[in-house]
This record gives sequence, structure tokens and C-alpha cells, in this order.
Amino acid sequence: MPRSADTHALTHLDEDTVEAVAGTLRALADPTRIRLIEELEERGRASVGGLAASQPLTRQAISRQLCVLHAAGIVRRRREGMRVLYELGDWTGPWLVSQLAASLDSRS
Repeated sequence: MPRSADTHALTHLDEDTVEAVAGTLRALADPTRIRLIEELEERGRASVGGLAASQPLTRQAISRQLCVLHAAGIVRRRREGMRVLYELGDWTGPWLVSQLAASLDSRS
């Protein structure tokens, strides 16, 4: 398969790197988590309750999904008074999702 000019070779990845990449991809491989990433990118940060108000899920379900994203390093959380706020940990999650979406759009 030909490579574009900005494609990086995926050769010689050590086992730890392969496991870390697989863990991140597993965390992203859920429609609800993708929606949460999208919403956090738009809002900047939000509480579980704030996210649950715009999603068709319970607060408990949102919290479970955020825990998966937090464990993968995709989101971070911080306490502000009595509330815990979530925000994106870095640009990698939203970037991967947008790149995959663009790739899928170009196929159709």
C-alpha cells in the first residue's frame, strides 16, 4: 500500500508501545466514549451530571465510561469544591477520532 508524505512507518515498535497503543484504541472503541470525547472537546470540561444531561445514559453509565477514558489517559479529572470535572488529557483521542472519521468519509 502506498504511503502519503505524512504517514509514519510503524516498524520496530517495542512491546510496551504496542500494548499502550492497543489500550488507547480499546478505550476509543465505543460510540458512547467517542461522543463523550466530542462533547468534552466542545465544552472544555464538564461534570458527570452535565454530560449526562446531554446523553441518553444515566450518570452511573457516564461515570463508568469516563473511568475507562481516564484509565487510558484520554481524559483527566480534577476536583473543584464538591464537583469532579472532566476534561481532555491531550489532543490524541480527538485527533484519532477525527482522522478515522475523515478517512471513512473519503471512502464513501
